Amino acid sequence: MIPMNIASRRNFVNLFALTCIQASNALIPLLIVPFVLSRIGAAAYAQIAVAEAVSMIAVATVLFSFEVDGVARIAGLNPQEDRATLSHAVSGIITTRLLLFLVVATVVMAGFCLLTDYSPFLLAFWLLVPLGQVFHSYWFYQGIETNLPPAIITLTSRAISVAVALYTIRGPADQLLMPLAIGAPFAIAGLISLAYKCRFLHVRLEWVGFDEIIRLLRHGSRIFIGNAAVIMYREINVLLLEIAGVNVHGIAAYSLVEKTVKMLQACTRPLSQLFFPKLLTALREIDAPTPSAARTIARYTIPQLTVVTAVLAIAPITYLLVGPYWPWLAQFGRLPHVAALLAIMAPATLFGLANFMYGSAGLNYLNARSYQLRSILITGVASAVLCTLLSHIFGVMAAGACFIGAEAFLFVLVLGRYFGRQAKLERGAR
Repeated sequence: MIPMNIASRRNFVNLFALTCIQASNALIPLLIVPFVLSRIGAAAYAQIAVAEAVSMIAVATVLFSFEVDGVARIAGLNPQEDRATLSHAVSGIITTRLLLFLVVATVVMAGFCLLTDYSPFLLAFWLLVPLGQVFHSYWFYQGIETNLPPAIITLTSRAISVAVALYTIRGPADQLLMPLAIGAPFAIAGLISLAYKCRFLHVRLEWVGFDEIIRLLRHGSRIFIGNAAVIMYREINVLLLEIAGVNVHGIAAYSLVEKTVKMLQACTRPLSQLFFPKLLTALREIDAPTPSAARTIARYTIPQLTVVTAVLAIAPITYLLVGPYWPWLAQFGRLPHVAALLAIMAPATLFGLANFMYGSAGLNYLNARSYQLRSILITGVASAVLCTLLSHIFGVMAAGACFIGAEAFLFVLVLGRYFGRQAKLERGAR
């Protein structure tokens, strides 16, 4: 048994490391975007935002279900005692992800070239991000609760991205340098992370066979379809605004606010990642989503919601204090509707956290994957349709309303599963 002081220290280090990973993955691009906007202009940046939105399809495909399934598969294993099991898990998931990347990258690149007249290098450089995800294997470090090494690797790559962007981007002619500055260091860092796992954690890469790859794909297919549906209300609104004919200033404003909200989500996501393995342990004696399960999940969710609420309150104050010292942050005030979009979309951070704990973690573990999948699909389709239709009339404000509305609607559906089941059981008992 691990002594309390050692366990507490380990939890603190892991929480700090996870915070660094998530914050750097979202905060660094957010810091770069206002600077790039000020140098290249809204029109050139809107093209970058559209290419990035397309690349998120590849990111979702590469992640598949492994950020959930992978953690659940190796939680509690020891790198010293369970090397063979860990090696097999890492090899299978990396191989599967690499094959998925090759397929989806080919498809989205072909579609991008056929449907737009933008430079294909915009998307090609953004695709370095999902390629990096193939090798980073954050799920692995999270599962064995050793998150400091990937934090150091990720922070270093993000610092390089900032330095490259700040010292090379001067005008519209440097448009391609933004996705390259973000994508290339991240992809290289992924390879370094893989080398670290092999050299210091004694992971041995092996060919697992197509049967194992197919098994992994089948086992995680529902979660993946759910993740793909999430794209419909979290990632593709920029594309829908482009389709709706919203002007480039509106697209740039929405993209900037969306990145801000994602940064807030990233800063608080380490709490969920820290509590995730602990929640799975707490739910081991429960096999269905019931009010009792909901109360158990609440014990791990309410403290997180409290912290997130505090972050949301502190964030605008921090901006007011820091903004004057970073002139390019004035983009928040220059683009239209930014303040209103922030007010509308920021609470999505709270709903997103609750949806992860009760949905992605809870329902998927409590034998309700089909219900979770249906809920996400309904939410994603409804949000995409409404955003496309309403953006013609209300522009970026419609996209912001759909963003927060989708998260809130999904939470209502997810929570209904826990209490709806109990009502049926009580009626049956009578």
